[in-house]
Amino acid sequence: MKKIPKNLRIIAFYALCFLVLLTIARLALLFIYFSKIGDSSSWEIVKSFLIGIRFDLCVTSIAIGLSWILSSVHYANRWKPYRYIWGILPIPLFLWMIGHLIGDTIYFGEADKHLGYEGFVFLGKDLLILIEAGIKNDTLKVVLGLVGIAIGLPGLIYIFIKYNGYEYSSDNKMKELIQIPIAILLILFLFRGGLQSRPLRSTDAIHSENGFLNNLPLNGVFTSMMDLKSRSIIPELQMQREEAVRIVRQEIDYPEAKFIDPNYPILRETNETKKGKPPNIVLILLESWTGKFLKPNGEGMVGGRELAPNFNELARQGRYFSHFFATGGRTVNALMSVLTGVPDRPGITVVRTHQALGNFSGLGSVLKGVGYSTYFVHGGDVGFDNMSFLFPHWGFDTIVGKDEMAKENRYRSGAWGFYDGDVLEELDRTLKKAHTPFAAVSLTLTTHYPYQVPETQKELYPSSLKDSDYFNTYRYADEALGKFMRKAKSSPYFEDTIFIFVGDHTHHRDLNPYEDRNIPLLIYSPKYIRPGVDARISSQLDILPTILGLVGKKVKFSAFGKDLFSTKQEPTTAYFAFSSVIGWIESENALYRSTESELREALPLPWAKSKDKCISIPKICEEYEKKAKAFLNLSYDLLNTNRIFPEN
Repeated sequence: MKKIPKNLRIIAFYALCFLVLLTIARLALLFIYFSKIGDSSSWEIVKSFLIGIRFDLCVTSIAIGLSWILSSVHYANRWKPYRYIWGILPIPLFLWMIGHLIGDTIYFGEADKHLGYEGFVFLGKDLLILIEAGIKNDTLKVVLGLVGIAIGLPGLIYIFIKYNGYEYSSDNKMKELIQIPIAILLILFLFRGGLQSRPLRSTDAIHSENGFLNNLPLNGVFTSMMDLKSRSIIPELQMQREEAVRIVRQEIDYPEAKFIDPNYPILRETNETKKGKPPNIVLILLESWTGKFLKPNGEGMVGGRELAPNFNELARQGRYFSHFFATGGRTVNALMSVLTGVPDRPGITVVRTHQALGNFSGLGSVLKGVGYSTYFVHGGDVGFDNMSFLFPHWGFDTIVGKDEMAKENRYRSGAWGFYDGDVLEELDRTLKKAHTPFAAVSLTLTTHYPYQVPETQKELYPSSLKDSDYFNTYRYADEALGKFMRKAKSSPYFEDTIFIFVGDHTHHRDLNPYEDRNIPLLIYSPKYIRPGVDARISSQLDILPTILGLVGKKVKFSAFGKDLFSTKQEPTTAYFAFSSVIGWIESENALYRSTESELREALPLPWAKSKDKCISIPKICEEYEKKAKAFLNLSYDLLNTNRIFPEN
């Protein structure tokens, strides 16, 4: 042991600490979500841990790599401050990784996947918002965590300075310098995950038919890094621009809108179909509303009770789309798709990049051009996820957020902001004062983790019922929606208003692939909308063209969707992209295609346990994959070149 250079012993100790931490995190994930392994064998669990070593070594090489190389620069080690740099650097990384892995474990329970880019981008200005929400949700744990960091960081640094035992000696010259090339080669080897032709990818963890066991080898640090890397399209998914334009146009074409500029491939102009003053538009994005719990999609019963009676009653009176699908997996993905008609990317969202500064035909911008006043009402912090920039950029002039609502001293805030009942009351107050015609968007919040209802709200579902916390907030949100609509019906603006209710994404917990995509879309207006259930496949990309069709004025817009009320009532399709997956839904199948490798599978709709259908329907899979690739490539291209919509 004494023959091992002291710097290498320090680095090896750090490496061991990181590996132990990652192993403990994997054990915790297995213990907490053990029920997800189903009838899988013990060998599959063991195999998950063995495969996981590869991912842990990759993360560890990144965590200690720089310190190892710096520690091997013998000449610089004569200066104590220099030694402190490479010796102390892993300590804050270790503490950060503890927090990241704890967050990943919690996140997995809500999303059935590991953390993505959120694990890094929320370290910016949004971190304070997250801490504030955490304190309101569980003050003691958050305070203890912050105190632990405040004490632990300087404490560990002190221990290193006092006990690291490194002494500079010229006798160690060759022992340290020889480590530089070895360190570089070994770090690259571990970072790549081996000598294979391509670097380690998340799909290398797949070894079982059980989804949880395929996730178990991964860790949240690795998946977050992969998300940040996914800013380009792998060669296997690339497509020539001309072909992508042709396919996308063919899929989104409808008679009431014409393509008008080859330089902006999805730029269209609608026909004027309605004279006179257009209707008001109220669009309510429903946080984490999963479609399977609504009566139009099934029985609508949970624990012997109707979960959303108010929504179900509205659905009977309006046009409900039972096969409507989320284009992404997070709220910000939904905002992009619904309010601009442009799909967000897999991996890191567009709104976290400079591409968010590009030109969009945002719903607010288009409707302002035909005389609408525009509003956005949200109970949370509008600075979160860049919403304070996005909504004005997409044409919304009046922004009512958490700060504005707090100034009124009318409402009581929860963990993330104000509860749905208060937000919808504020929306009603805003609409009563709004200049008509108006377009108002509201984003609800209560059905977001940690799933809290107001203290005055009775919780109908007992804690013994699985996911009772989510169901209680769902029921509360439905009651808030019902109360809002009762107020709206007695208001002067009601008769000339079209109400659109759309889920942003599902709650993700323990859902099969079909259920995890399926969200509600309800369009309601006794004056303008004929009731019924539309079973055609559709997605959030269709919202903007549909609203413009309901408005009926001549406008220019760019969107990757079509008007669901078009006279061309033919079967429709849906594209989706989230995490490291793109996909295509059409007819009776949904294709899932990895953006990291050549993996793909087709699943039946409605979903049923079965083997990959691409084996039995290869031509259909090829066709669906080509369409998904076209949407992926064209959206990337137009965002990169700022060719979605011309500058005003």
